[in-house]
Amino acid sequence: MSEYPTLNKMGVTSVDNVDRYTLRHQGDIDVLKIYYKRPKGSFLSRTKKFSFVSGRKAIPLEARSSKAFDSIVDFSPQLASALKELKCLDAKRKESDPIDPKQKFISDLDHLEKVMTEKMDDIRRQINELK
Repeated sequence: MSEYPTLNKMGVTSVDNVDRYTLRHQGDIDVLKIYYKRPKGSFLSRTKKFSFVSGRKAIPLEARSSKAFDSIVDFSPQLASALKELKCLDAKRKESDPIDPKQKFISDLDHLEKVMTEKMDDIRRQINELK
């Protein structure tokens, strides 16, 4: 039996390679994105994205515009279970391999610089194609 049954049902079988995850809301959909550590040149995907319909549709329309609506969190049960397993996985990883905050910031900055450079190069290429 797996230690992470919800993640396994979702197709996340290489839990040891999970690097991090993000959760964002797009209208009535919650989007969970899982990032993997992959060796350079690997053909395996670096991310997996999962969408869950949130339960906010069941709330009366009048209540949706109130300030109290913003504090309502109604995740799908599968999403709540997946987040719990990801937090557990994250806690285990931090115990076995503590991350230096300075190194994490430097790594994040390097990644951001790479993404921005690639995006700027792409925009320049598109501009040059317009001539």
